[in-house]
Amino acid sequence: MDKRPFRIEKLSNCVRIAFERGAVIGPDDVIEALDQENELYPIEDRQTLWDFRGCKVTSDFGFDAMSGFVDRIRKRYGNATAANKGALLVNDSTQYGLSRMFQLLMDGFPTQISVFQDESAAMDWIGGGARSEE
Repeated sequence: MDKRPFRIEKLSNCVRIAFERGAVIGPDDVIEALDQENELYPIEDRQTLWDFRGCKVTSDFGFDAMSGFVDRIRKRYGNATAANKGALLVNDSTQYGLSRMFQLLMDGFPTQISVFQDESAAMDWIGGGARSEE
């Protein structure tokens, strides 16, 4: 069994995807995490916190990778109407730039994307539309 560089957990107000500190992640790792999240939890009414803090990205992250993520999301979930939220938690300028690029490319999709450097702010932003799992 291969070791994934991330873990997915259900918190009271969101799904949290946390990449291991020190991991070097590529676009395939993010796609794998997205696919696993979508297998575990329904897309409708889902709030997600993606924690990239402490990670490094491979050199193939860039506009093509970000466009590929958005194309994949639009093809698979283009009919989704829920106003989900995705908070991207980052702590360096490369992560921030890539996350902002993703945020801009997702414009017009019902999922709201926002980028944060502070976990409390990210959780506060998610909290407004989040539901507890019962």
